Amino acid sequence: MKKLLLSLAAAGLLAGCSSDGQDGPPETEVKTQEDPVTVDYLQERFTEGMSVDAYAVEIQTWQDKGQAAIQETVRPPSDENLTADIIQVADGFLLVVYDSTKITFVKPFASPEDAKQYVEENL
Repeated sequence: MKKLLLSLAAAGLLAGCSSDGQDGPPETEVKTQEDPVTVDYLQERFTEGMSVDAYAVEIQTWQDKGQAAIQETVRPPSDENLTADIIQVADGFLLVVYDSTKITFVKPFASPEDAKQYVEENL
């Protein structure tokens, strides 16, 4: 999974350098222990339709800083084109589902087991 995220991050950086008027990937706010990355904060940042490249850059930055961790990556049984990351942050877990180009679904959970069960039963 880390190799995939690194590849996606590199692709995001390259895409950000294209001639579309942007100066690079979206700026990722560095959070502190007093103001940590939370589920609500990630839900504001990771929205349906967001580019997978931008998502990969942001989540990798937070992982590198120890502010978020992908607990598990699973594939929904009904659609092999989707991938679901279960992300742990200071106050819980966020399920981020994406295809090869964009985020398709975002939902908070109390535990990684609940998120995984949701993927298996609903996606």
